[in-house]
Amino acid sequence: MARAAKKKAEAADAVPIEGFTAEQSVDTSTKAAAKPSAKSVGKSTKASAPKRAFVLAVTNLKGGVAKTTTACNVGWGLTDSGLSCLIVDLDMQANATSDLGFDISQIQESGLSMAAVLRGQHDMDDILLQYSDTNLWVAPSAKALTDVERQLSTEIGGEKRLFQKVSSVSGRFDVVIFDCGPNLNLLTINALSMADFLIIPVQTEYLAAHGTLSLLDTVSQVRDNYNPGLTILPILPTMFSERNSQEQATLGELRQLVSDIVPIFDPVPRATVFSKASASGHPALRASGRSKAVGTYRNYVKMILSKMKAARTSSKQAD
Repeated sequence: MARAAKKKAEAADAVPIEGFTAEQSVDTSTKAAAKPSAKSVGKSTKASAPKRAFVLAVTNLKGGVAKTTTACNVGWGLTDSGLSCLIVDLDMQANATSDLGFDISQIQESGLSMAAVLRGQHDMDDILLQYSDTNLWVAPSAKALTDVERQLSTEIGGEKRLFQKVSSVSGRFDVVIFDCGPNLNLLTINALSMADFLIIPVQTEYLAAHGTLSLLDTVSQVRDNYNPGLTILPILPTMFSERNSQEQATLGELRQLVSDIVPIFDPVPRATVFSKASASGHPALRASGRSKAVGTYRNYVKMILSKMKAARTSSKQAD
């Protein structure tokens, strides 16, 4: 496959974290945003010593709430801050895979996807793709993931398969992000069980806002049964139109519904920059990094970095 041109490094906006080795940041200007090429990681990213990656899960039980947009922009934001990041696409629609510029039809034909890994047909090393020449990597999805999920639910040990496969490579990255499908299936529960932090994007629309309580109830059950350390990050309202009175009212209702359980972050404005960036195969934070519309994502990434730094410090003190 064609080799992507190397980009000029620019570390001015990088946010260093104690305990991480900062890599070069990549220029976030539109000029630097050339179409990425698919490139298999193979064995080349093996670190000299395994490290403990932070695991983030991005989920919502309703589709169309900017879940994948959030996963890709957070992934790029963390990468641009000097961290190595792996996005694991667990949605059969493979939106995270395509939003980062990879051809879903080629991946489908090759059979090199998370579906094949979970079936035991390939290792994670076989499928990982590098976004441009950066430290952002993708474990792509495919339509077959739905059938695989059903198959795993009937197999002994199927509930541990995702953990086993992802753990084989997670030590090479600073952060692993699960872009979960819009449903509560075995893979979503597995991802929540592995996660340190949970990101919940919520569209400022009535049904999406009121469905958040149901999701939080599910998260509570996951904590009780599988992962007591799961931390819910501030909920991220998305596709918000400040001039729309109904969306303003919905945002107010969302705050009333869940603010006692989890904080609400500033809303991400509705803007065409996100769809244009997706069509070009890049996160908006990279394709239009200086756009005011993506400022909320930039601030959200800074919040995540501070949470990870605090967790790292607390872990060191505990040791």
